[in-house]
Amino acid sequence: MKITISKWKLGLALTALAIGVLTGCGTEKPTAATGAAATQANSAGASGAKINVVAAENFYGEVAQAVGGDHVNVTSILTNPGQDPHDYEPTAETSKAVAGAQVVVYTGIGYDDWMERLLKADSSAKTKDVVAVGSDLLGKSAGDNPHVWYDLATMPKLASKLADDLGKLDPANSEDYQKRAKDYIATMAPLTDKAAKIKQGSPVSIDVSEPVFDYMAESLNLQVNNPKFALAVEEGNDPTASDYAQVQDDIKNHKIKLFVFNTQTDSPTVENIVKLAQGNSIPIIKVTETEPTGKNYIQWMAEQLDQVGNAFGIQ
Repeated sequence: MKITISKWKLGLALTALAIGVLTGCGTEKPTAATGAAATQANSAGASGAKINVVAAENFYGEVAQAVGGDHVNVTSILTNPGQDPHDYEPTAETSKAVAGAQVVVYTGIGYDDWMERLLKADSSAKTKDVVAVGSDLLGKSAGDNPHVWYDLATMPKLASKLADDLGKLDPANSEDYQKRAKDYIATMAPLTDKAAKIKQGSPVSIDVSEPVFDYMAESLNLQVNNPKFALAVEEGNDPTASDYAQVQDDIKNHKIKLFVFNTQTDSPTVENIVKLAQGNSIPIIKVTETEPTGKNYIQWMAEQLDQVGNAFGIQ
């Protein structure tokens, strides 16, 4: 969903108000923890105090907890799957958590701009260890697909990065962070094995409701046939008549093997396409942009991969 200019300005004003006396106003881009803050963090590690980590999205928080263990306090901001990450407005509590964090993890590249605004308004941001996953770990930039957690390489890279960064902040426990990161990465093996088993030998055409699943689709050799339709839906716009007709034709003439449906999409257009696909016996792969309640990242991804595997007769 695309945020309008007026809504962005409102969000900026509310963010500044929420931060209030908690922080000053900074304008420089936050960088890794150095100087006094790093010294303070090292002292905290040596004294047994925990390092405060704030993750914009809960699946990043899971990785931080797995790597940091008992040495960290992790706060995940977006934990309700009903929250729209694009439209989220930070509360005073969120602002306070970010202000008190030594490590901050968020997607970046235009996905969770509210976090970037909080950091820019925080006078201590330059002393924090900040990881913008999209740009820092994957080399993406604004305008690229921001749903980077659907790339199975993302979480292992984040685990390794956090192990290195936490080890610098808390050298006394550096080896533990490295071991825990390796242990977490090992738990990803069944997931990557599953994806490798499902990967198609030659490109297979699919349609999608939105570009949420695209990184996973690419890894499975599934080619999205309706990118313009999907982008319009994601931005909250109606697809053009020609783009809509193309998807209808893909379904009616079985030019696609799957339709990937983001069940969090609120669009009558998409609902009609889903009904059309069902009526033409095109398998529907149900995915979500945010992690479902009661599941962790690995379970979430595995269940979605299982749907794709079942559609291709792969168990």
